[in-house]
This record gives sequence, structure tokens and C-alpha cells, in this order.
Amino acid sequence: MSYRNPKYINQSVQGSFDKLQDQINSSVSQAKTVRKDQEIADKVQTNREIIAGANQGQQTIATNASHNTIGGEIAQSKVGEYFNDYPARAAELATQLAKNPKPDNYLELQAELENINSSPETMEEMLTNGMDFLNMTDMSDIDPHQNQDILLASQVFNGKIGFTKANGFDFNFRKGKGGSMEMVFTGEGYIPPYPPDYTGEKDPTRLKKFGPEGYVMNSAGMSNMQKQTPPQSLIVSTPKMSKQINSTLSDSVIFGDGAKFDKNGAYLGGGKLLSNVIDKNNIITETRDDADGNPRDYKFYGINRSNVEKSLKPAIDEQIASFMDPDYGNDGQARSIWNMRIAKNVAAVNFDENLAREAFGLSPDTEITQAHKDKWSAATKAWNYEDALTDEQRQVFNVMYKKFIVDDIVKTMESESMISQRQAGGKDALVTNLNNNG
Repeated sequence: MSYRNPKYINQSVQGSFDKLQDQINSSVSQAKTVRKDQEIADKVQTNREIIAGANQGQQTIATNASHNTIGGEIAQSKVGEYFNDYPARAAELATQLAKNPKPDNYLELQAELENINSSPETMEEMLTNGMDFLNMTDMSDIDPHQNQDILLASQVFNGKIGFTKANGFDFNFRKGKGGSMEMVFTGEGYIPPYPPDYTGEKDPTRLKKFGPEGYVMNSAGMSNMQKQTPPQSLIVSTPKMSKQINSTLSDSVIFGDGAKFDKNGAYLGGGKLLSNVIDKNNIITETRDDADGNPRDYKFYGINRSNVEKSLKPAIDEQIASFMDPDYGNDGQARSIWNMRIAKNVAAVNFDENLAREAFGLSPDTEITQAHKDKWSAATKAWNYEDALTDEQRQVFNVMYKKFIVDDIVKTMESESMISQRQAGGKDALVTNLNNNG
């Protein structure tokens, strides 16, 4: 029954029921949002513990060394176990295929033998791809908002202490469809592991586990991911913003001819600031010692941030496209950059009317409403890796990524190393000698 049906509700109180129903709908929606936020927070905390699991204290490592198996189980026995029955089966197939007349399932048997013959190469490729996909070299750059099974599989695959068979985790190989192979990760264990002689109550929050069916990685799927342009990744390592900033500088002409950069794009010096980034309407007076050690007033020009932004825009737009373009962008890296770099900047999460206007394409005279604030709040939360990015998330990312880059470069321009290029000349350079004897 609908509460809005006039057959059941007196029209004189219809408005009250409508208001009540709106409140109920709003409360339900808010409850769902709160519940999802909590689920994300719980998953992130679990992932942080998984990522940190291999970085245990020395005492824990020493205590548990006796019941940890050595890593690299792949090379030791699992591959051999997988291929154990292949020689006999290959001989059996060869016998069947040599019969005359040919068996009715000749093509099926021939395909199976071809798969057996090519299986060593398939295995080698799968392991090579697995090492690429599941390698976490710098834990500090791994966003914990990523898929939990993938992060856990990485630790198990690499035989990290606490994630081995002795601790309750395992992985094995099995045949996949169409001649492919699969790695299947299973099990559960406490991170960090308890000592073998521990008899106390175990903390349930430390129990990390794969789902009932395990986590499966298919050789054909991994191969297809590697063939993409650019190759796709399972675990996203967050780009260093210093590299993004260096790339912006080296791709722009903001320092003019003669600017020097190292192989990583870091600015080494040289060149000259473009005249349009010098703000001659903003004269800054500073007291400094001259060559003789006497205090004097020196005048310097400020930096025109708006013109800096315009000069850097092509380079920044190209970087944003590399993350956000629907055809070739890597939005996984956009998510990690947001969570690990940008969202840690207070400017990204604190509502700013000017930034919101720019992000949402509002005119300067558009009234900022609660709806705008709600959109900003929703877009600036931690980003997960399951849902498609919303328009608001993309809009906010574009603005805040640009702000991050431009803020840093303006700070460099205003630094001591570049102050000589901003020294006022002509009539603006008139100074007052503060030395009583001067």
C-alpha cells in the first residue's frame, strides 16, 4: 500500500505524510551511506594491516622464524607437482592419435596434446606475469583502498613471513579453460602470526582470509592485461608527485631557454622566468644584509599565479588525460593519487567556494547551495576501486590536481634559489639604506 494513495489517506494530512515519507527516504539513504563508509573504512584498515604484515618488528620475526616455511615455494615443488602427470598423459595421447582409423575425438585429443606441449611456456609466462602483477616494492606507495584479495595474494605469492603455508595460507596451480592455467590463493591466518606456543585468546581483527572460493588468477587474463597499451596493473603503485611536478616543468617553457633538468626531469637551474609570470604590481620589500654585512631594504616582485597556471596548463592537462581519458587513461592511478597524495592536503577536503565553482563549472555569481557542498563532500571522500568514478569526482580531481602542481611550482619560484630573478629594477629598485653610517 502506498502512503500517498488518496484512497487511504485523508487529503488534509497528505502533506504531513509526504514530509514524513521524505524524512524516511532521507534517513534510509543516509544510513546506507554511513554503512558503506564504515565498510570501506574497515576494509582499508584490514588492507593496511596486510600491507604492513611483511614489515614486522624484529622480535616478531625472530619469534616466528621457527614455524615459517621458506618463501619461493613456486620454484621448489608446486610447478613439479602440477606437471607430475603430464608425461604419462602425453604418451597416452600420442598413442591414441596414432591409431588408424582416427578416433572420433581426434581433434579434442590433439588439442589436449598441444596444450600439454605448450604448457611449460604458459607456466613460465604466468609466473613471469604473476611476479610483475604481485610485486610490491615500496609498501609506502601502496594505496590500502585497493582489492583486499590482491594485496593478500601478493604477500602469499612472495612467501613473506606470516603469509606462508605454515601460517594458514597457500596457493596452487590448476588447469583453466581453453588451455590456460590458474593460480588459486586460499586460506586464512593471523597477521602478525601468533607464536606456536600461544594459548591465549586470539584477536579476531587480526585474522585475514581469502573468500571460500579463493582468489584466482588466470594465465590468459594476465597475458591480455600485459598486452594492453599501456599494460594494466593489479596493484597500483602511487606515482610520486615530485616526478609529476618535474615532468610538468620540463614539458613547459616557464623557465625559458637555457633551463636545465636531470634525467628524472628535476630542475637543476638556468633559464629565466618568463616575464608574464612576474607580478610587477606586487612589490615585496625585504631587509637583507648587503655584501658588506649592512642591512638594507631590497625590493622583489611577486609571482603572478594566474599566469603560471596558464603557462603550465597544457602540460598539466596532458597528465590529467593520462589518468582520466576514457580511451587510454589509467584511472587506477588517479584513485591512488587522490587517496595517497591529494586528499591528504586539507584544501582538498575543506569546502572552498572558489574551488567548487571551478570544479563544477559555476559562474562567479552563482549562489553556493547545500547541494554543492554535498557534492563536494561526496567527491572528496576516499575513492574505492570498485565503483566507476562519478562526474563530480573527476571534476574535483582536475581542479585539485592542478592546484597541487601549481602550488608547488609557485613555491619554487618564490624560493630563495630564484629570488635574484625577481629583484625589482628601475624606479622599483629604489631602496633605503638602514645602516646608520650609510
